[in-house]
Amino acid sequence: MRIDMHFHVLGNGKDINNPDRDVYFNVEDNQHWFTRVLYNLIEDDIKRMGVDLNKDGIISTSEYFELAYRLLVSSEEIDAVVLLALDAVFSPRNGDLDKKRTDLWVSNRFLYRKVKELNERLQRETDPRIRKKRFLFGASVSPNRRDWESELEFVLTETNAVLIKWIPSTQHIYLMDEGHREFYDTIARSNIPLLCHVGPEYSFPEGIRNKRLDDFRYLERPLEHGVTVIAAHCAAPVFPLIDKNHLREFYAFMKNANGDGKIRLWADTSALTLSTRVPLLPEILEMFPQSWLVHGSDFPIPIDGWTHLPWIIPDITPEEYLEIVKTPNPLDRDVRIKRASGFSDKVLENVQKVIRF
Repeated sequence: MRIDMHFHVLGNGKDINNPDRDVYFNVEDNQHWFTRVLYNLIEDDIKRMGVDLNKDGIISTSEYFELAYRLLVSSEEIDAVVLLALDAVFSPRNGDLDKKRTDLWVSNRFLYRKVKELNERLQRETDPRIRKKRFLFGASVSPNRRDWESELEFVLTETNAVLIKWIPSTQHIYLMDEGHREFYDTIARSNIPLLCHVGPEYSFPEGIRNKRLDDFRYLERPLEHGVTVIAAHCAAPVFPLIDKNHLREFYAFMKNANGDGKIRLWADTSALTLSTRVPLLPEILEMFPQSWLVHGSDFPIPIDGWTHLPWIIPDITPEEYLEIVKTPNPLDRDVRIKRASGFSDKVLENVQKVIRF
């Protein structure tokens, strides 16, 4: 099965006191100039896909899920997508919910319910090819929660969650905190991997403000506790002219973690087709064994095709470039860019080796 294991969920709910009813999204009390620009670009990109079904100028939660359904059903490359929850910001000091700094909250109960509904809808399709497709549930539990034990227990025993998702900077999670030991031990025993953002984070105001928390070296702590870790984006810089390039250091870190032949630390390819990362693709392909990589798109981060020109990326032929720019489905476009650049299709299938599936 070819799986996109990095697909974000968005919505437009405004009631932070009822996160299990809707996706909560509100950055107006915590905005950053860069994220304001980015969100406008993402919204415009999504609207071009025809997601605003009632033409009211607003992308509702239900419309976003309709888009996700349409993208999976129409994909020629992807058999399943992992929809990602994102827990709120909870204070590392006292476990309280930080309402101001929580910009996006996709609760586990809400998303698990939606994933079940989407899969039931797939089963009602007449096309047997579509009925074989699946939405998978990616949970998110902050270890800073006062009630993290009960929330994690719900995820592990009452859902079919395939992974746990963290963005340390955005969620104020310090991976080296000694207080997270029991959390790490619990998920290690449950054989559920931790998908953890590492490297620069520009999609959330708190990510920009707390970038020190996204240091890949901090993955040492969950790895010490036997947790299987997936490092998002290969720790690649977003803007190579601004962000420091730690790819070589991250490769050395991965090599040490996987030194005995067992892969404990994986890296995903999400957002590597971002236009600003085009110059990094040859370096990533040369450095990282593809047996260590898993596939992700990072949707709805824009997946541009026109920037991957044959004379910029030597491995892409003019024929492949034309196929890429003519591909309407962004999930397929992402796969075809990576394939033409030199990524093996085995990376798509590696996901099954890692997630709790």
